[in-house]
Amino acid sequence: MSKEPTFRRRIAAIKREGGFTLIEMLVVMTLLGITMAMFAGTFSSVTNRSSQVQGQNIGMTEVRGALNQIVNDFRDASYGPKATPIISDPSNHSLFSFYSPDRMQPAHMRRITYWVQGTSLMRQVTTSTNTDGPPWTGVGSDTGPTLTLFSGITNPTNIFQYCGQNTTEMGLAPTNPTSPQPITWQCTAPTSTSTLNTVVVQVGVATNSASPAYYYGAVATLRSTVNQAQTGASS
Repeated sequence: MSKEPTFRRRIAAIKREGGFTLIEMLVVMTLLGITMAMFAGTFSSVTNRSSQVQGQNIGMTEVRGALNQIVNDFRDASYGPKATPIISDPSNHSLFSFYSPDRMQPAHMRRITYWVQGTSLMRQVTTSTNTDGPPWTGVGSDTGPTLTLFSGITNPTNIFQYCGQNTTEMGLAPTNPTSPQPITWQCTAPTSTSTLNTVVVQVGVATNSASPAYYYGAVATLRSTVNQAQTGASS
């Protein structure tokens, strides 16, 4: 059997110029473009969401660390060169200032101030120039170094709420459906800094303009012994 006809058919098949038509190519390119656009949109959405979650996790760590620091600082608050440990104005809900000793040996007295600057929570610590007891010197005003704890505060004028001594037990206020804050605190406001013994910190933080605000809170209360008179304190 001759193989010539088969060989000729193969040569003819190779020489054919047939292929996809222009319409077929356009359809394929259109479908490919749509598929790539969908993939690109999905990939961009996943990337943005991952970035937001990462930012929220970092922000949560920073905020929680700052609130724990406020609680620890205020829990040990004591008398500096004033008659009371708290030197804040109870009507100013964006600034919180008090005296608290450090944990060094020998111990120094610190004037610690937390305040909102723009949308950032700041901390300033001024350390006494003497140690181991009153009268404390060098802490009459805020002159120490400052540190930015975190940024993105959405309620900059109302993050500190002050509560007075010998009041009814604090409780959760009814949720306000018109407020973005899911929980608010209620307590009796102090008549002066001498009756202030508890500070409620509640702060809303948004990591960027596209993310929602998340709310964090903490309650800081003075130790009962702080209300005892201290030798060397002056008004």
